[in-house]
Amino acid sequence: MVFATAAGSDGGPAALLPWHDGTLLGRLTGQLASLGVARIVVVTRPPWEAAVRAALQRSGTVAEVVASAGVEHDLKSFAALVADSNGRGLAALYGDIVTHREALAGLLANPQTNSLILGGGRMRPMVFRVRARRGRVLSAGSAYHAVHRPTGTFLGVLRIAPTDLAAVGAAALALAPLAAAPPESWLGELDRKAASWRLALARLAEGDVDAAALDDDQASPDDVDEEIEAPGDVQDVELSEADEARLRDRLATAPDDAVALLLVGLVRSGAPIAISHLRRLFWARPLSAEALAEAERGIADIDEDRVLLDSAVKGSDGFFTTFFVSPYSKYIARWCARRGFTPNQVTTVSVLIGLAAAIAFATGERWGLITGAVLLQLAFTTDCVDGQLARYTRQFSKLGAWLDSVFDRTKEYLAFAGLAIGASRMGDPVWLLACAAITLQTARHMSDFSFGGSQRDALGATSQPPLAQAADAAGQAAGMRRNDRREAVETVVVQRPLPARVLSAWHGIDRAPGVRWIKKMITFPIGERFAAISITAALFTPRVTFITVLAWGSLGIAYSLTGRVLRSLR
Repeated sequence: MVFATAAGSDGGPAALLPWHDGTLLGRLTGQLASLGVARIVVVTRPPWEAAVRAALQRSGTVAEVVASAGVEHDLKSFAALVADSNGRGLAALYGDIVTHREALAGLLANPQTNSLILGGGRMRPMVFRVRARRGRVLSAGSAYHAVHRPTGTFLGVLRIAPTDLAAVGAAALALAPLAAAPPESWLGELDRKAASWRLALARLAEGDVDAAALDDDQASPDDVDEEIEAPGDVQDVELSEADEARLRDRLATAPDDAVALLLVGLVRSGAPIAISHLRRLFWARPLSAEALAEAERGIADIDEDRVLLDSAVKGSDGFFTTFFVSPYSKYIARWCARRGFTPNQVTTVSVLIGLAAAIAFATGERWGLITGAVLLQLAFTTDCVDGQLARYTRQFSKLGAWLDSVFDRTKEYLAFAGLAIGASRMGDPVWLLACAAITLQTARHMSDFSFGGSQRDALGATSQPPLAQAADAAGQAAGMRRNDRREAVETVVVQRPLPARVLSAWHGIDRAPGVRWIKKMITFPIGERFAAISITAALFTPRVTFITVLAWGSLGIAYSLTGRVLRSLR
């Protein structure tokens, strides 16, 4: 369901702003059709119905058009679509966005079974915020709902999994009467957003925030939207005439944003929702001819293939992988894509190279150790290529994820076995060290998986406030703590628990240059492990390799466990 309900600065639908020889709506529905969307329903206001039908007909897109009098009826229309979906997944999105087709493909063609949103960096002004943890959306904002300490933004595209259809349908019906007559707390939150957006635009105009970083989803400076407790204090902030117009247009569309309300309803129903990140692809929601011209220039300046290639590299990789493998492995991934190779084929090649490395290690000869070291690095590079290829070509699958995880362990343990056999042939049996290394890595992997699973279970059990409440659970708790502190002034000094203070101090040093990479290296991720195995095997002996793996691995698991214990106690 595409919502062409936002008014542009000229009073007409923003979705019908001209784009080359068509309209924004025609461009967007054409992108959806090219992605295999089976049915497109466009919701618009009754005065615009005829113009929307004509624009769709000119674009050649087959779509149904529904006339809706307001956001209450928008939500009811979506609930009716849910009832008529026959259990198939649905998507809801703004009808006036300008973005790359691949940004939509990353969401709509994603094989994940969870519901998904298109998410952006938290520095974008005048968009609704989300807070996520471990890839799950825990809180979402709308014109009437606040997000405490947001981590990202919602870019107006929501994909609903079949398992969440009942929840989103019920939420839409529950939200409809509230949207028709917003409670006082909702109107207060809308006023706060108006003040927050005004301050954000003023900071941008003054250069307090680098405007070039707004499209960078990896940007980490503080959010440009301040948490305003007293909106009246910001009314004196002066904006340029252009920024006043931007703010006025955005505030006019905010109360009619049914897509954001649907996301809030789905989050507060407890549904697991993941994020498909925009990364450095382009996104804009122009509401005027001036904003549209800026969007045209912005999207034309981006090399989509290069951005996709850069986005294929994981942003959370370790130091060795980031600086010594990914700079060239992504080009191998593109080479594979252009020749029709699949990620699973590359994964299979990777494990075969790993087997060859183990056989070379098992010779016990210096040439064999050097050859094995080179082959092991080649196997690791190929292992990086398969994931990058999957992200570059959108060829995701559950089988591929499982194979990648299993074959990573297989290559590592094959290398240990080959080194142990080679050491025996050299007259220096190290079977006890080899078994200890395998045991340590097995324990580490079990700890990683169990902790991740327990964290997901804990997030799934997070209680959500009712839809009528403007503040999210975290914001409500923060407000209660502020009140408690005010009551405790000059009476008692309240300190945070020691684990929370230790974690805060530990995270605080991340701002120092290079500290974040050092922390990643301490954990001994797979890139560093394979590099350590290769270097020590080629230059020294298998005994030195196993001692290095055991020493560094023990430090890494102690570091990780300490952090997990502190996070569990805070």
